Amino acid sequence: MVGHIFGDHSFCNTKWCVFLENPLAKFSKLPYGKPLQNPELKKELDRIFIKKLSIQAEKLAHLASTQTNENLNQMLATKAPKYKHYSASNSLSYRFSATVAQKNEGHRYVHEVHESMGLSPGNFTIKRATFMDKIRRKYSKLQKTRKYKRRRIELKSEKCNSNGIAEVLEGTTYESNIDIEDDITDQLEEIPTWKHITAEENFPIIVFDLETTGLSRQSDIVQIAAVTENETFSAYVMPSKKITPQASDITKLAFFDGQMYYDEVPVESSPPFEVFTNLIAFLSKFPSKPTLVGHNIKTFDCHILYNQLNKLKMWDEFCLYFNGSIDTRILFRSEYPGRQSYKQCDLVSDFLALVENKIMSKQLAKKAASTGLCKKHFILSIQRNGIDGLRALLSQKNSSGVVRVTTSKSIIQKVYDFCYMK
Repeated sequence: MVGHIFGDHSFCNTKWCVFLENPLAKFSKLPYGKPLQNPELKKELDRIFIKKLSIQAEKLAHLASTQTNENLNQMLATKAPKYKHYSASNSLSYRFSATVAQKNEGHRYVHEVHESMGLSPGNFTIKRATFMDKIRRKYSKLQKTRKYKRRRIELKSEKCNSNGIAEVLEGTTYESNIDIEDDITDQLEEIPTWKHITAEENFPIIVFDLETTGLSRQSDIVQIAAVTENETFSAYVMPSKKITPQASDITKLAFFDGQMYYDEVPVESSPPFEVFTNLIAFLSKFPSKPTLVGHNIKTFDCHILYNQLNKLKMWDEFCLYFNGSIDTRILFRSEYPGRQSYKQCDLVSDFLALVENKIMSKQLAKKAASTGLCKKHFILSIQRNGIDGLRALLSQKNSSGVVRVTTSKSIIQKVYDFCYMK
């Protein structure tokens, strides 16, 4: 077999090798129809097939279809089911004979046996046997059609894809002697199954951030911004305190003679009371109380916001329109302990690397995240089955035929190249 694909047909058989009768024939499955040339590849294949598999040849099953046997077993199961103890009865041989007769002759064997024994086969028996044999012939004819064969190949492919996806998601969990392996932690980690995750409309999320006059909790707010999926709010606030040089270097904001500047360009600013009145009006537009989300807000932003609102006697009114807050820094510490850095820029670099490096679009990344996937899962799928594992994961379909992330070959290749280098 190895020699055949390398152009050596001295051990081939005319039953399957067309080159013995037509030396100018071409290979249908090899590039350009030509035999392979790489001597190192041939040496490796010889080692696998000749030195390993050839000595096990007698143990290997012949490559033939088992559908006939499976069909016979199915018939036998209807006449002698395993949950019935027919093996100790005299009827088992008759039941087996009836199965063989039905397989070879069809359902008409019943009335033929009756006639041979001098019994009346009965009109109903003949009618039913004729009907069942008609269905059998119709189905047999259907199996030979191109449409049926194509559909059978599609179903087989879908089953293989389903099994492949299961192996990628679950990792190495059923191999022999897995309990004595040195380190199988990464293989035991499961990639989450497709469970669509969406932000509940009844619990809106607002991401917010503050810029202040300094690093003290008693600093004034000079800018506040909030954003949701479809709404945004941004305003510059006139401070009562001077913006420190350190804060100005970070925010690029400055305030002189009643005028706010951003990167030395004048911008419109408003008094604190007016800004927070507009902010409360922004929050009140949502059908239910939103949750405020920010990075490192527990130790800084929330204190600044409370102090400013309390100073303006607006805190109680503000509380009527928001549900609470979530600090993403604490969230990442909980979900990903042991990281060297939880700075926002480092988290963006790690978790949004595919978007930042233009491997995936923002919409595609959102689609992946909405099904529970992240870059770590892409890397796991590659470790388990290479690019085929990644392709199976990203192109997985649900019962409605919707693709989990994408079927684009170019995008899958880019993700593979990027994650493989990592």
